[in-house]
Amino acid sequence: MSSPTTLPLFGEGTEQTEAETQPTPVALGMAAAAARLVPYRDTQFEDGEQRAHLVVDCPFCDHQHIHAAGLASAPRLCPRRSRCVSRPTGTYYFPAVTQ
Repeated sequence: MSSPTTLPLFGEGTEQTEAETQPTPVALGMAAAAARLVPYRDTQFEDGEQRAHLVVDCPFCDHQHIHAAGLASAPRLCPRRSRCVSRPTGTYYFPAVTQ
């Protein structure tokens, strides 16, 4: 099969520069996010105690982010803030945690 179309190799003949193809990031600022404590049992530790994760509903990407919270009997629920993985200009914090 032969084709009369010539394809550019390694960016030859492209009119757009690399800077034009990259969208400029939009500053999303900081927003509150709902978080809940989820206990789990980790077999890596020999103490047999339950650990906890903070599961956060991200206000920027509509996904859930997971943060370690230590032991389930005494979780670290201090005020924290974190960046969204898929939208790094958005920072969220979780002022209240439900169980």
